[in-house]
Amino acid sequence: MPENHERWLFALTLASAAAVLVSIAAAQTLLALACVLWIALRPGPLKWPSYFVPLCAFMAATILALLMSPEPAAGRAAIYKFWLFAMGLLAANFVTSPARARVSHASLLAIAAVTSLLGLYQFAVGYRQYQVTHSLEQDPMVLARITGFMGHWITYSHEQLLVWCAAIPAIAVLGRRWMIPLGLVGAALVLGFTRGVWLGAAAGFLVAAMMIPRRVLLGVALPVALIGVAASGLIYHRISMSFSQPNFTPDTGRVKLFIAGVRMIKAHPLFGIGPQRIHTEFPRYYRGQDLPEYYGHLENNVLQLAAERGLLCLAAFLWFIFELYASLISIVRKVPGEARWPAVSALAALTGFLVAGAFEYNFGDSEVLMLFLFIVSIPYGLHPAYA
Repeated sequence: MPENHERWLFALTLASAAAVLVSIAAAQTLLALACVLWIALRPGPLKWPSYFVPLCAFMAATILALLMSPEPAAGRAAIYKFWLFAMGLLAANFVTSPARARVSHASLLAIAAVTSLLGLYQFAVGYRQYQVTHSLEQDPMVLARITGFMGHWITYSHEQLLVWCAAIPAIAVLGRRWMIPLGLVGAALVLGFTRGVWLGAAAGFLVAAMMIPRRVLLGVALPVALIGVAASGLIYHRISMSFSQPNFTPDTGRVKLFIAGVRMIKAHPLFGIGPQRIHTEFPRYYRGQDLPEYYGHLENNVLQLAAERGLLCLAAFLWFIFELYASLISIVRKVPGEARWPAVSALAALTGFLVAGAFEYNFGDSEVLMLFLFIVSIPYGLHPAYA
């Protein structure tokens, strides 16, 4: 493929990944344009990331679960979402040089910093209002958290998590001037008050800490620690809600979802209750008196996939995750020096994503999924021999 065509496809792919932080409509439009242009230009041999075989198994298991569902039409959205996996193929085929990898991570970090500024402004406004009303519905630590350009704080915080984890190793090659944008994203993570994301960020940081210089880690950790200390009273307020209120909905709701989800798996172990049918079937498997406020999904990647699509689909998903870890660790071990940083970024983001996914079904969030696939696929374009 001519170099100018490759540059256009790289630009469209990166624009789609970066647009995810601002608008899902823009991101998916750009992704569709990249796919159409790629097909029109008749590409040569494709680079297939090693994880694509288990991902195909995941898609096949999802289709089988849909065919076995009592309401196949209700679950078609799960099939429609498959096209988003093209983001991984595009990244692996067109982020093919260290320079493109640096531009990619710098672009994501720059836009995430802008969305963080918006989020911090939202928090300041929200907190001032909360000090007047003291209403739980207006509490920016609980029910009125910052959303940036997104429609919900969960999507926003998980996007910031992925960029922050991936940017930690990238700072070593981007330079110290990028510490300020990274600090802004870290501040938004802290003041986003999403506990699962806090745990994911800690896990991603620990993964990066094993593979990058300590001076970089200190520069990353210091602003987050300072924000954490300054906001310690607010953090205490957020955490203490779980203990001061015996029936705190965000916590008790998760327990109810977990119990009902396990019952769904026991009743339909192989193929689940059917894609997109959690909300419909949940009341049948819930034994309590009061339904949780929200039961559209089960707030956990493993539980959701097993209950909705069965243990066969869950096995394919775990194979996909295992292959990601195995191939990325192989790249880190075999590639010398600074050239391994994109793989370290991918490992940090993958770990943060999985830990946060224990408390939220982030694999089903289109914005988060697109950004995740872009970040973890970059090393395959740089080092296809190790994938």
